[in-house]
Formats: sequence, structure tokens, C-alpha cells
Amino acid sequence: MWKRFLAGLCAAALLAVLIQGYAAGEEWDANIIFLALNDSPVPLSDNTMPINVGGTIYLPYFMLDANQNGGIRLGIVNGGQDKVKNTLTLYNTEPKNLTFDLRTGLSYDYFPDGERQTPTAIIRNGQIYVSASSTCSYFGVRYIYSNIQFGDKSYPYIRIRTDNVSLDDTSFKSSANTTYLIQLQNYYRSVTGQSGDSTTAPVASPAPSVPSQTTESGQDRRGVRVYLAVRSDTGESGGEMLDQLRSYGWGCLLLVPADQVARRDDLIRRAVGEGHMIGLITDAADLEQAQRELEEANVVLSHVALTNTRIVLAEDPAVAQSLEEAGWLCWDDDIDGVPGERSSSTVYYQISRRLEDRESQAGITLDDSTTSASVLSRLLATLREGSYNVRLAVESEF
Repeated sequence: MWKRFLAGLCAAALLAVLIQGYAAGEEWDANIIFLALNDSPVPLSDNTMPINVGGTIYLPYFMLDANQNGGIRLGIVNGGQDKVKNTLTLYNTEPKNLTFDLRTGLSYDYFPDGERQTPTAIIRNGQIYVSASSTCSYFGVRYIYSNIQFGDKSYPYIRIRTDNVSLDDTSFKSSANTTYLIQLQNYYRSVTGQSGDSTTAPVASPAPSVPSQTTESGQDRRGVRVYLAVRSDTGESGGEMLDQLRSYGWGCLLLVPADQVARRDDLIRRAVGEGHMIGLITDAADLEQAQRELEEANVVLSHVALTNTRIVLAEDPAVAQSLEEAGWLCWDDDIDGVPGERSSSTVYYQISRRLEDRESQAGITLDDSTTSASVLSRLLATLREGSYNVRLAVESEF
């Protein structure tokens, strides 16, 4: 009952802001289409949002590929763009092959001698979009089109999913409603140039490029899963780091000290709204104290962001082991990128060198300092160029 009351209060407050902007004659939300992949709401940005062209919904092609959509697996792989032939190829393991001729927008199961298929492609602002429903149908992925209602406003909503998701379509849409409402508020601020405590000024989203499949050393890095975590310790650059992640369409695990959840409420709400995961940090010296801190923090989390978490970073290794035995999911990075007294160049160099040694996965932890923000801007470009499999550290991954 209390959560429903809070959700209604949150919706009323956010809608007051949004309706005010709309009443002023601004059509800032005319092209909004919400997107979900499996059980994950996709952050609402011009870089990741589907578009409606002539009544057909088109999707940025890279949202179908786990190597570029934050690790969400739909069974579709990006085979790459051939700039000589001006084609884009997607495929799966059945195998089914789909090649788009970007000069004509048409698709063929094999190019140039294959049979013509229904999916089509278009290019907008240098970015390739593929027809969502027909592409999903070709690869056997479910495509759900519906609407989400906020007050008197209705927005298109798309969910693309496999059959092994945790939530059915009705349950997922209901559970994601508050997340999408917060995303709507953040998007409003970004497109209207307004600043607020819960977000920072928008940054330009680079058009995604087809990543190379190997590093300079010739190693194929697509099989290396990378999980990013950001400790909200300093309060300096958390918003800027979320901006950077949003421009790449990737998520992180935002780790908040258990006793600072209330003070980080705006950043937490923004992170939840943009599809990031929340974890808690405890420096308690024994299990009983740690559990008390974490449970109290979860109560505050439920008030400020209508969520809770079982993910925790325990500073004391013995406490971490006890928490795991008690059912908590402990974050254990293997690349510590918290700068301390190190420069951003030193931290970036050390992270990149250790990444090259990884064969299956890597967990990288930064803090939210200005130094880490500088490191992250270089690191994200390296991860994309190297085709690392950047994934969100959701509970099912532990």
C-alpha cells in the first residue's frame, strides 16, 4: 500500500513538470518510443530510441546485438558493415543470415544472390536502423507493441524478448512503469536544456560504429564479458559518468554506501530510471552490523526509488563471506580502478593492460571522482573499439 502511494506521488510530481512543458507548446516528446529488451528497460536517449517512419517502427541495429546493447542476449549477432558493398549483415546460430543493402534499404537472406526478405533498413543521422517487427520475426524473436499511459499522455512502447524471460509482458510492463516515468523526466530535462539535481547537462551521443573484432595484438575480445561498477563515494562526478554510459547505451552497477542512500537519492533515481543496477557498500566489522545497515538502507531505497537490492560490496572479506552465506550477492571486482592518488592516465593504462590479460570476464570498479570520470571516457571508447562484451551486473549474472 505504501509503495503504491509513493508511486502515485512520484508520478504526480513528475507529470506536473512534464505537462507544464507540454502546455507551453513544446513538442519535446512527440517522437518518444519506450524500449525494453528481455527484462531490461532501455535508457531513453536519442541514441537508443526506436523511430517511427511512415508507420513502421525502426530500431538502431546495434540494440539487437549483445556485444553492443549492454550484454542482453537475443540470439542475434552483428556480422558487420561492409562499406565497400554498402551492406549490413545480422545473423544467428540456426544459422539464419540477413543482409541489408543500404543503398536500397532492401534485405536478402544471402547477398547478392539470396532471396529477398521482408525486413528493411534506413539511415538517419549516419545511424543504421532496421525495421523492428519484421527483423524480429525473421530471427524468431518476440516483438510486442503497446502503449504506456502517464496521465492524459500515451507513448508507444516496444518489448523485444526471447522465450526465457523472467516476467510475462503484462508483469514486466507494470514493473517498469515507474522506471519509464523517471526516464521521461530525465529525457525532458536533456532535450529542453534544463538542469536539475537528478541529472546533469546532456552530452552528445556518438553515432555507434561497427566495432573491430580484434585488439591491436590480434586477439578477439568478443568473448570477454566486462562488468562496470561505480562507487558513489565522493559525490563529484556521478552524473557525468552516467551521461557517458548513456551515450554508449551501457549500464553499470552503482554502489552506494549504506549510510548515504538518502544523500544520494537524486543520483539513485536517475540511475534506476536509466536502467543501471544499484548495490550497497558496507564497512561493518561483523555480520550482524552489516545486515542491519543493509536492511535499513533498503528501506530508504524503497522510499526514494521504489526499489531494493541484494547486491553488496563488503569492505571486510570475512563479512563478505558471511553475507554470501546469508544470501547476499557480493560484488568482487578483479580490476580495481579507484584512483586514490594516481592520475587518470596511470589508472587508465593499468586497467587497459589488465584487460588485455582477461580471457573470459573482468569486473572493473571506479569511484565517482573527477579522475574516474576522465578514466571512464577513455575506457568506454577502448571497450567499444575492442568489441568487449559489456554487460550489466544484474543479480542473475552472479
